Parts: sequence; C-alpha cells; structure tokens
Amino acid sequence: MKTGNKIVWVYTWLIVGLVVFVAVLFYILTARSINKVYESYLAERAIATAEKYWERDELDDASYDLVQKRYDQALPIAKELILNADSVIKVRKSLSRYLSDDEITELYTKHIVHFEGKDHQYGVALYYPDNEGNFIVLIRSNNRYGADIISYMGWMLLAAFGITAILVYGVGKLYAGRLVNQIDDAYQNEKSFISNASHELNNPLTAIQGECEIMLLRERTSQEYISALERIKSESQRMIILMKHLLFLSRGDKEIINSAIEPINLQSFIKNFAVHPVNFRAEGPEVVIKANPYLLGIAIQNIVNNACKYSKGKDVLVRVKEYNVYIEDQGIGISADDIKRIFQPFYRGKNARGFEGQGIGLTLSIRILESFGAKIRINSEMNKGTQVHICFLPLSNFAMQI
Repeated sequence: MKTGNKIVWVYTWLIVGLVVFVAVLFYILTARSINKVYESYLAERAIATAEKYWERDELDDASYDLVQKRYDQALPIAKELILNADSVIKVRKSLSRYLSDDEITELYTKHIVHFEGKDHQYGVALYYPDNEGNFIVLIRSNNRYGADIISYMGWMLLAAFGITAILVYGVGKLYAGRLVNQIDDAYQNEKSFISNASHELNNPLTAIQGECEIMLLRERTSQEYISALERIKSESQRMIILMKHLLFLSRGDKEIINSAIEPINLQSFIKNFAVHPVNFRAEGPEVVIKANPYLLGIAIQNIVNNACKYSKGKDVLVRVKEYNVYIEDQGIGISADDIKRIFQPFYRGKNARGFEGQGIGLTLSIRILESFGAKIRINSEMNKGTQVHICFLPLSNFAMQI
C-alpha cells in the first residue's frame, strides 16, 4: 500500500473515531436531558395532584381554580396513585411494586423520588405531609414521544457518521492521498535519480582512472599513449555531456521558458533534422511556434537519434502537420510496461540494453518540450516500431501559458 493511502486510512479512522465519540457523547447527553425534562413534568404533575386533593380547605376559590387548571394542564396522560402514608405496612407493600427499599427510605427523607419502569415508563413518588395527614402521590407515565425523539436522533447520528466517513475518505483520497503519493513518488524518483546519476558519473571516472593506471605501469610507445589519451578524451566528453544534461534537468521550467525565446517556423526547423536515413514530409500550412531554437534542437535531435539508433539502419519518417510532429521508426519497439517508465531519468527498456546510451536523452527532451507547453505521446509495438507524437501550442495559447 502506498504511503498516501496509508495516511488516508489512518486519518480517516482517527476522524471517524472522533466523530463517533462526539456523536455518542451528544446522544447520551441529549437522551438524559430529554428524560430530565420529562421527570420535571412528572414532578410538576405530582405536586399539582397533591395540591388538588389536600389544599382545598386552605385556599380561596380563585387560588384553587388556578391549582385545578395547573393540574389539568400538567401531563394529562399520566396515571396517578394516592396512598395514605400513615398506614406504613400497606404503603410500603404498594410502593415496593415500583421502588426499592433504599428508594422508599429516600422518599421519606427527601420527599420526592424518581424511578424508571419498563418500556420507557417513568414515574415520580411524592411524600406530602398535610394537616389532614401524611400522603404519598405516585405518578406514572410512558415517555413514548421522548423515546421516539431519541430513536430518531440515533438514526440521524448513524447516518451522519456514515456520510462523514465516506466524505473524509473521499476527500482524503482525492486530495491528501494524491498529494502524498505524488510527494512519495517524487522522493523515490529523486533517490533513483541520484543513484543512477552517481553510477553513470562513476563509469567514465573509473574508465579514466583505469586507463591512467595501466599507462603508468610501464613505459609505452607514443601510439599507445595517444590511444590512451583518445580513450580518456572520449570518457571525459561523455562525462561532460552527462553533467550538462544533469545541470539542465535541475533548472526550473520558467527559467527554461525565459531563455532566448523566439518565433520558429516549425516545418522549416524540423526539416533540418531530415538527414539519411530520416525522411521528411510536410502536411498542411507552415505554422509558427515560440521556443528556444537551441534547446528545441536538442530535444528533437535526441528523439530522432533514438529513432535511428533503434531502427538498425531502417528508414525513419518525420512528419509535420500544422502544430503536430510525428517521428516514426521501424525499430525494436517499446513494451507496454516500459512505456510507463520510459520518461524517468536513466531508465532504459529491457530490449534496449544492448544499445549505447545513458537513458537520459529522452528525459531531457521531454523536459524541454513540456517547458514550452508541448504534449508528448508515445505509441509503440514490440519489434514493429515506435511513433513519438509531439503537439506544440499555438502562439496565442503559449502567451496565455506564460
């Protein structure tokens, strides 16, 4: 699994876990709040019931009417049970159906106890001492409406959890995962680039050192010294070219674009590379592009040289059709697996190992062409040939890109 995918999964689980924690906490607190509100309604009904039965002799008509009105409005669907607290044994036996022994004791000390029954049933017991005697009011009611609200809220939170998980993973996969994968790929390519560059630079240096050591073992003839110096010169030139290519690849695209850009007649420019065994064909009118002629020449020449090298002497066709350049050979071709990696520095196809080269020319060409806004596509078939299609930007689009 790629690093970006691992990070997406880790952060998805972290965020989803946090959402679950918050959702569960919200669910519990909200359910408790709903039940607390319902318990307050029960307590209000119990007090209204007690006042209705035992405050009639102590209130005037207007005040009692208010008590009666409050009783009628306080949780009318509740069931009530009135007990005479002076009959201790009988009352305890009746209360034991709803309350535990500890709750009964608490009722006599605190005068009010809340309890829960089955099927969302809630109740309140109120100890009410009066001048007519001591009484207990027990109110029971089914909080079906509150249960429906809690159930609905639970399903909503579950749906929100699912949507959040999908969105977090989707966004992470789309942006964070892609970005991290790009960074990881760039890092791996950089490691591979440094390793291959070190290897390629080490080869000519090793050859130069070996040639010098051999020459110093004993006296040589003038011709042997000349041959050795020629080999040293060849390896030195190879290393200089490689260094130039590496330095160029380290430059930014804007730096490349801003280096001596000028209008170029595309057909006339490409025709200069039509040297045997390269055949040139122009299709359509002459068009003008903007590029650095020197750098563009390096890019086209590298691609043409590759076509000639891998064609083993067969003809190579270069076609120009308006802003499109096609370079077609009849060579060894490139496998589908190799095409995916052919643009990487120092990468060479499995069937190209027997040919001279360092695997950096095509990468250099692609870098130059893309810096001028050109698009490159390679189509190839093993042992039948390769076509490199380069599509340049018209002048107006090039100006917009800059």
